[in-house]
Amino acid sequence: MDLAHILPAGRRGRRLLWEFALAGEEQALPAFDEHPLRSGMFHAAYQVEACRGDSVVMFGPGAEVGRGIKLSVEELAELLNATELVAVTDMLLKAALERSVDAARYWQEPDGEDTLLASPVLAEPLQRIAGHIADSGNAQWWCAPVDLRSQFHVEFDQLDPSASVTLADRSVANELKRWKELLILTEARFAAEKPTPASANLGGDWWSMPSMNLVATSGIFADKQPLGLSCVEDGFGWEQAVTRAASVPPSVRILEISFAADWVRLCRKYGIEVTAGKRHDWYRTTGRDGSWVMPDWSLVAQHYDGVHLSVAGYLGLAGECLEVDENFASAIAGWDPDKTYWFTDEIRFYAEPVNWSCLDANSEARRWVCTTGQ
Repeated sequence: MDLAHILPAGRRGRRLLWEFALAGEEQALPAFDEHPLRSGMFHAAYQVEACRGDSVVMFGPGAEVGRGIKLSVEELAELLNATELVAVTDMLLKAALERSVDAARYWQEPDGEDTLLASPVLAEPLQRIAGHIADSGNAQWWCAPVDLRSQFHVEFDQLDPSASVTLADRSVANELKRWKELLILTEARFAAEKPTPASANLGGDWWSMPSMNLVATSGIFADKQPLGLSCVEDGFGWEQAVTRAASVPPSVRILEISFAADWVRLCRKYGIEVTAGKRHDWYRTTGRDGSWVMPDWSLVAQHYDGVHLSVAGYLGLAGECLEVDENFASAIAGWDPDKTYWFTDEIRFYAEPVNWSCLDANSEARRWVCTTGQ
């Protein structure tokens, strides 16, 4: 399956396509002119969220009129079809990817924009954008396996210092043992409580990646910025970070996740049930009420040195309901694109750390700048 088919198949991919279209509109129209595509989605998404009872509020000048504006998904499709697609650049793709990752929220319903973008009415307009991006060739690296020659670890300013990769007493085996023990205890605690409807306002650990205390790395964008700086699901508005180039032994065994079958195979072979702990969160984000399973990373680590989720795999699979068998399903949640979690203690950091600062950290315009050497 190529990018043109992968991108419209997942909610993160569809959001990326939408963000790319918005970038085209921004380039074509003056900043203070009406932007029909952006404003159209704003009003349509507001109506979706307001109608289902989300705590959304429209206020300020013109709010009373704005609350009454209704835009159908068919009208949204017309606007999208009428939007001129600009030339694909690395910078535009980077911005679209970052904004798509920012919108991920797998502990609750998809936001209004993700909900609308899943409509079959928008399938053809989104497919046009996917083909445009795929034909450019700029995004082909999204499908590539992990590049062992260019891996970077990120430490943000709010991380617990005890989790630093520089500590000598870290042990992957011990960390995975603690991770599994906590998972089993959490599952038992939820299972012991009185069963409640899947729609009940309950939640727990909604993510399905390996322990956050493992060493994790990502590759770099064309501008040499590590993806792990700006492509983080459920980030905390960090303003400072340090990156370190990783030295990875060439003999490592990497498990690549690019397609649904890759994840499903993991769940069938190394699965551990997580229905009690994740049922409510994953019901809200997928709409499925049933039994759930995820990979037991402590078992996976006995056969692999690392697991890598490609950018394409992330865009096509993150947040989706992945059917494992007639009884169980699973979800990829809490991952970041191009992230590799390492199950080996052999990852080293020999190069000097590089310091970064985030400008406008709490706005859509935020960007990371390198401050080492300044």
